[in-house]
Amino acid sequence: MATAPIVGPAQAITPQEIKAKGTAVIGVQMDQFPWGFVNENSKNEGFDIDVANMIASELGVKAEFVRITGQNRIPSLVGGMVDFLVPSMTITEERAKVVQYAIPYSANDITVWGKKNAQIRGNDDLGKFVIGVNRGSAFEPLLVKVAPPNTRIKRYDDDATTVQALLSGQVDAILGSVTYGLVIEKTGRGNDYERKYKVADNLQGMAVRKGDQEMLDFLNDFVARRTADGSLDALYKKWIGVERPKLPTTLPGVDFTGKR
Repeated sequence: MATAPIVGPAQAITPQEIKAKGTAVIGVQMDQFPWGFVNENSKNEGFDIDVANMIASELGVKAEFVRITGQNRIPSLVGGMVDFLVPSMTITEERAKVVQYAIPYSANDITVWGKKNAQIRGNDDLGKFVIGVNRGSAFEPLLVKVAPPNTRIKRYDDDATTVQALLSGQVDAILGSVTYGLVIEKTGRGNDYERKYKVADNLQGMAVRKGDQEMLDFLNDFVARRTADGSLDALYKKWIGVERPKLPTTLPGVDFTGKR
Protein backbone atom coordinates (compact mmCIF):
# COMPACT_ATOMS: atom_id res chain seq x y z
CA MET A 1 0.00 0.00 0.00
CA ALA A 2 1.41 3.38 -0.94
CA THR A 3 2.21 5.82 1.82
CA ALA A 4 0.88 9.34 1.53
CA PRO A 5 3.43 12.10 1.95
CA ILE A 6 3.49 13.99 5.20
CA VAL A 7 2.85 17.61 4.34
CA GLY A 8 2.44 19.30 7.69
CA PRO A 9 0.48 19.39 10.92
CA ALA A 10 -2.96 17.79 10.78
CA GLN A 11 -6.19 19.17 12.15
CA ALA A 12 -7.23 18.11 15.64
CA ILE A 13 -9.57 15.14 15.92
CA THR A 14 -12.09 14.42 18.65
CA PRO A 15 -13.70 11.20 19.92
CA GLN A 16 -16.98 12.43 18.42
CA GLU A 17 -15.38 12.77 14.98
CA ILE A 18 -13.92 9.28 15.23
CA LYS A 19 -17.35 7.92 16.14
CA ALA A 20 -18.87 9.76 13.18
CA LYS A 21 -16.45 8.26 10.67
CA GLY A 22 -16.79 4.78 12.22
CA THR A 23 -13.07 4.00 12.25
CA ALA A 24 -10.18 4.81 14.55
CA VAL A 25 -6.89 4.92 12.65
CA ILE A 26 -4.34 3.84 15.24
CA GLY A 27 -0.57 3.74 14.89
CA VAL A 28 0.89 0.54 16.38
CA GLN A 29 4.13 -1.37 16.05
CA MET A 30 3.75 -4.65 14.20
CA ASP A 31 7.26 -6.05 14.58
CA GLN A 32 7.74 -5.83 18.33
CA PHE A 33 6.66 -9.01 20.11
CA PRO A 34 4.83 -9.10 22.50
CA TRP A 35 3.70 -5.45 22.21
CA GLY A 36 2.48 -5.63 18.61
CA PHE A 37 3.17 -8.25 15.95
CA VAL A 38 1.62 -10.20 13.09
CA ASN A 39 0.85 -13.83 13.96
CA GLU A 40 1.08 -16.92 11.77
CA ASN A 41 -2.43 -16.24 10.49
CA SER A 42 -1.49 -12.71 9.40
CA LYS A 43 -3.53 -11.18 12.22
CA ASN A 44 -2.35 -8.38 14.50
CA GLU A 45 -1.74 -9.48 18.08
CA GLY A 46 -0.04 -8.21 21.23
CA PHE A 47 -0.50 -6.02 24.28
CA ASP A 48 -0.81 -2.78 22.31
CA ILE A 49 -3.19 -4.39 19.82
CA ASP A 50 -5.49 -5.51 22.64
CA VAL A 51 -5.33 -2.05 24.25
CA ALA A 52 -6.08 -0.35 20.91
CA ASN A 53 -9.00 -2.69 20.24
CA MET A 54 -10.36 -1.93 23.71
CA ILE A 55 -10.22 1.80 22.96
CA ALA A 56 -11.95 1.33 19.60
CA SER A 57 -14.63 -0.79 21.28
CA GLU A 58 -15.31 1.96 23.82
CA LEU A 59 -15.66 4.43 20.97
CA GLY A 60 -17.98 2.02 19.15
CA VAL A 61 -15.84 1.96 16.01
CA LYS A 62 -13.59 -0.37 14.05
CA ALA A 63 -9.84 -0.20 14.68
CA GLU A 64 -7.72 0.35 11.57
CA PHE A 65 -4.06 -0.32 12.31
CA VAL A 66 -1.19 1.54 10.65
CA ARG A 67 2.29 0.09 11.07
CA ILE A 68 4.71 2.47 12.74
CA THR A 69 8.42 2.26 13.48
CA GLY A 70 10.74 4.15 15.79
CA GLN A 71 11.58 6.47 12.92
CA ASN A 72 8.11 7.27 11.52
CA ARG A 73 5.72 7.15 14.49
CA ILE A 74 5.91 10.83 15.45
CA PRO A 75 5.81 12.10 11.83
CA SER A 76 2.86 9.76 11.17
CA LEU A 77 0.96 11.30 14.07
CA VAL A 78 1.86 14.94 13.43
CA GLY A 79 1.22 14.56 9.70
CA GLY A 80 -2.25 13.11 10.21
CA MET A 81 -1.69 9.57 8.93
CA VAL A 82 -3.10 8.26 12.22
CA ASP A 83 -5.63 9.56 14.73
CA PHE A 84 -3.48 8.63 17.73
CA LEU A 85 -0.67 6.31 18.76
CA VAL A 86 -0.68 3.20 20.95
CA PRO A 87 3.02 2.77 20.34
CA SER A 88 4.97 1.29 23.30
CA MET A 89 6.82 4.60 23.07
CA THR A 90 9.07 5.73 25.89
CA ILE A 91 7.98 9.01 27.47
CA THR A 92 10.74 11.61 27.21
CA GLU A 93 10.81 15.36 27.77
CA GLU A 94 12.15 15.90 24.25
CA ARG A 95 9.31 13.98 22.58
CA ALA A 96 6.77 15.69 24.83
CA LYS A 97 7.68 18.96 23.12
CA VAL A 98 6.39 17.55 19.81
CA VAL A 99 3.53 15.22 20.74
CA GLN A 100 1.02 15.18 23.58
CA TYR A 101 1.39 12.16 25.84
CA ALA A 102 -1.44 10.61 27.82
CA ILE A 103 -0.63 9.27 31.28
CA PRO A 104 1.54 6.11 31.24
CA TYR A 105 -0.29 2.90 30.38
CA SER A 106 2.67 0.53 30.24
CA ALA A 107 6.33 0.11 31.18
CA ASN A 108 9.32 -2.14 30.71
CA ASP A 109 12.88 -2.11 31.95
CA ILE A 110 15.67 -1.07 29.62
CA THR A 111 17.96 -4.07 29.77
CA VAL A 112 21.22 -5.42 28.37
CA TRP A 113 20.89 -8.89 26.85
CA GLY A 114 23.96 -10.82 25.77
CA LYS A 115 25.66 -14.12 25.15
CA LYS A 116 26.04 -16.08 28.38
CA ASN A 117 29.82 -16.17 28.06
CA ALA A 118 30.07 -12.38 27.61
CA GLN A 119 31.37 -10.91 30.87
CA ILE A 120 29.07 -7.88 31.07
CA ARG A 121 28.06 -6.84 34.57
CA GLY A 122 27.64 -3.08 34.18
CA ASN A 123 27.99 -0.11 31.88
CA ASP A 124 31.78 0.02 32.16
CA ASP A 125 32.03 -3.44 30.58
CA LEU A 126 30.19 -2.41 27.40
CA GLY A 127 33.36 -0.94 25.89
CA LYS A 128 34.87 -4.42 25.58
CA PHE A 129 32.12 -5.66 23.27
CA VAL A 130 30.08 -4.86 20.16
CA ILE A 131 26.64 -3.64 21.27
CA GLY A 132 23.51 -3.46 19.12
CA VAL A 133 20.60 -1.04 19.50
CA ASN A 134 17.43 0.07 17.68
CA ARG A 135 18.17 3.41 16.02
CA GLY A 136 15.50 6.04 16.55
CA SER A 137 14.38 4.46 19.80
CA ALA A 138 14.93 5.84 23.31
CA PHE A 139 17.46 3.05 23.78
CA GLU A 140 19.97 4.57 21.36
CA PRO A 141 20.73 7.88 23.15
CA LEU A 142 20.73 6.07 26.50
CA LEU A 143 23.33 3.59 25.25
CA VAL A 144 25.50 6.43 23.93
CA LYS A 145 25.19 8.14 27.31
CA VAL A 146 26.03 5.19 29.59
CA ALA A 147 28.57 3.28 27.49
CA PRO A 148 32.29 4.09 27.51
CA PRO A 149 33.32 6.36 24.61
CA ASN A 150 35.22 3.54 22.86
CA THR A 151 32.19 1.22 22.73
CA ARG A 152 31.51 -0.22 19.27
CA ILE A 153 27.81 0.39 18.62
CA LYS A 154 25.84 -1.10 15.72
CA ARG A 155 22.47 0.42 14.96
CA TYR A 156 19.48 -1.41 13.46
CA ASP A 157 16.15 -0.26 12.03
CA ASP A 158 13.82 -1.96 14.52
CA ASP A 159 13.66 -4.25 17.50
CA ALA A 160 13.31 -7.42 15.45
CA THR A 161 16.54 -6.86 13.51
CA THR A 162 18.31 -5.77 16.70
CA VAL A 163 17.48 -9.08 18.38
CA GLN A 164 18.38 -10.96 15.21
CA ALA A 165 21.77 -9.26 15.19
CA LEU A 166 22.47 -10.80 18.59
CA LEU A 167 21.22 -14.24 17.56
CA SER A 168 23.27 -14.20 14.35
CA GLY A 169 26.49 -13.14 16.10
CA GLN A 170 26.75 -9.69 14.54
CA VAL A 171 26.95 -8.22 18.05
CA ASP A 172 27.88 -9.54 21.49
CA ALA A 173 25.02 -7.86 23.32
CA ILE A 174 22.05 -5.56 22.76
CA LEU A 175 20.40 -2.84 24.81
CA GLY A 176 16.63 -2.60 24.73
CA SER A 177 13.36 -3.87 26.13
CA VAL A 178 13.11 -6.43 28.90
CA THR A 179 10.74 -8.28 26.57
CA TYR A 180 13.58 -9.05 24.18
CA GLY A 181 13.98 -12.11 26.39
CA LEU A 182 10.56 -13.39 25.30
CA VAL A 183 11.61 -13.03 21.66
CA ILE A 184 14.85 -14.90 22.29
CA GLU A 185 13.02 -17.69 24.15
CA LYS A 186 10.59 -18.04 21.26
CA THR A 187 13.49 -18.97 18.95
CA GLY A 188 14.39 -21.92 21.18
CA ARG A 189 17.84 -20.49 21.90
CA GLY A 190 17.15 -19.01 25.31
CA ASN A 191 19.83 -21.13 26.99
CA ASP A 192 22.56 -19.34 25.03
CA TYR A 193 21.65 -15.81 26.15
CA GLU A 194 20.81 -14.02 29.37
CA ARG A 195 19.66 -10.76 30.88
CA LYS A 196 22.83 -9.04 32.03
CA TYR A 197 21.50 -6.08 34.03
CA LYS A 198 18.85 -3.36 34.15
CA VAL A 199 20.03 -0.01 32.77
CA ALA A 200 16.98 2.18 33.42
CA ASP A 201 13.21 2.33 33.88
CA ASN A 202 11.08 2.83 30.78
CA LEU A 203 7.61 4.38 31.07
CA GLN A 204 5.43 4.26 27.95
CA GLY A 205 2.58 6.49 26.84
CA MET A 206 -0.02 6.76 24.11
CA ALA A 207 0.14 10.02 22.19
CA VAL A 208 -2.08 12.47 20.36
CA ARG A 209 -1.29 15.67 18.48
CA LYS A 210 -0.76 18.89 20.38
CA GLY A 211 -4.13 20.55 20.75
CA ASP A 212 -6.17 17.33 20.56
CA GLN A 213 -7.53 18.08 24.03
CA GLU A 214 -10.73 16.04 23.84
CA MET A 215 -8.85 12.99 22.54
CA LEU A 216 -6.25 13.41 25.27
CA ASP A 217 -8.93 13.66 27.94
CA PHE A 218 -10.57 10.51 26.60
CA LEU A 219 -7.31 8.52 26.67
CA ASN A 220 -6.36 9.78 30.13
CA ASP A 221 -9.77 8.73 31.40
CA PHE A 222 -9.45 5.37 29.61
CA VAL A 223 -6.10 4.60 31.26
CA ALA A 224 -7.39 5.66 34.69
CA ARG A 225 -10.58 3.58 34.43
CA ARG A 226 -8.92 0.51 32.94
CA THR A 227 -6.24 0.67 35.61
CA ALA A 228 -8.89 0.84 38.34
CA ASP A 229 -10.87 -2.13 37.00
CA GLY A 230 -7.76 -4.27 36.42
CA SER A 231 -8.14 -4.58 32.65
CA LEU A 232 -4.69 -3.21 31.82
CA ASP A 233 -3.11 -5.31 34.57
CA ALA A 234 -4.66 -8.46 33.10
CA LEU A 235 -3.47 -7.67 29.57
CA TYR A 236 0.04 -6.87 30.81
CA LYS A 237 0.24 -10.16 32.69
CA LYS A 238 -1.07 -12.01 29.64
CA TRP A 239 1.47 -10.60 27.20
CA ILE A 240 4.50 -9.52 29.25
CA GLY A 241 4.36 -12.38 31.74
CA VAL A 242 4.91 -10.27 34.86
CA GLU A 243 2.81 -7.97 37.01
CA ARG A 244 2.19 -4.51 35.59
CA PRO A 245 4.03 -1.99 37.80
CA LYS A 246 2.28 0.86 39.53
CA LEU A 247 2.65 3.75 37.11
CA PRO A 248 2.89 7.47 37.91
CA THR A 249 0.39 10.02 36.64
CA THR A 250 2.93 12.87 36.79
CA LEU A 251 6.53 13.14 35.61
CA PRO A 252 9.01 16.03 35.83
CA GLY A 253 9.12 18.00 32.59
CA VAL A 254 6.13 16.23 30.98
CA ASP A 255 2.58 17.62 30.85
CA PHE A 256 -0.10 14.95 30.69
CA THR A 257 -2.98 17.42 30.97
CA GLY A 258 -2.47 19.34 27.72
CA LYS A 259 -3.20 22.58 29.58
CA ARG A 260 0.24 23.90 30.46
